[in-house]
Amino acid sequence: MLVCFPANSTTFRSITAERSNGAVINNDGSLTENGVTYHVIYKPDPRANWVRSPWISPSQAYRGRHSIGMEIDPQKPTSAGDVDKVNHRLCSGSDPFALTWGVKRYAGFALKLRRATFQIPEPGRKLMLAQWWQGAPYGPPVRLEITSATRHVVSFEFWVLNNDTLGNPSAVPIVIGGGTIPFDAWSTFVVMLIPDYSGNGQIKVWQNGSKIVSWTGKVGYNPNTIPYRNPPAGILHPNNAFDVFYGPYRDRQMTKQQVFYDEIKFTSTYLEAIP
Repeated sequence: MLVCFPANSTTFRSITAERSNGAVINNDGSLTENGVTYHVIYKPDPRANWVRSPWISPSQAYRGRHSIGMEIDPQKPTSAGDVDKVNHRLCSGSDPFALTWGVKRYAGFALKLRRATFQIPEPGRKLMLAQWWQGAPYGPPVRLEITSATRHVVSFEFWVLNNDTLGNPSAVPIVIGGGTIPFDAWSTFVVMLIPDYSGNGQIKVWQNGSKIVSWTGKVGYNPNTIPYRNPPAGILHPNNAFDVFYGPYRDRQMTKQQVFYDEIKFTSTYLEAIP
């Protein structure tokens, strides 16, 4: 039997959460699977008790028998800048296959939000579920953002920040498309990025196999600049390559967000990235 594959196709990272692949959540909340450890990032750090450590769920799965669960519980903010986060780093800008200028990469994942355990964010409060990041203190140049547009369905948008918008927390993002996620059912996403800060970058997004975003513009911050209004002393330039994260990251608020992820991939082609 002759089997043909696309030329130069590579799956750089693949997370199934299956025990058969050696998937285990370590004591610090990081994930190890197939010999690769995916670093965990918390805010606050050390982890606060309302930010739950990730777990491997035996009751929720898009494919196979398990998925990765993450949860942030209600907590009253004490200042305007309070944030909460539990993320796994799917890949780093220091990886040899990293997402960087002119390079095409795909990230795919399945996502489930249960009505009983996921609350839509409070009006005016941010909540992202995936991000393509270029270093602190800059807002991620690309993110999957949950909105509070309606209380009866989960609305989302893809946001872009770049040198034109600047990377401050208060920067007004470019909204390049969006849609809705049904409660209590799995939704799949594939996100293609080609970073280019001069204006020739590309972003494409498929939800459940249908293309919902196709955008060309400035993707990423120019690493030779400081795209920040009134930058703090000692601020670093943006990184030259991107980290990719999955997990909830929010303005602190009195709502609960439990999220399940499965079949998480980072690849060189669309077909490989499909969950």
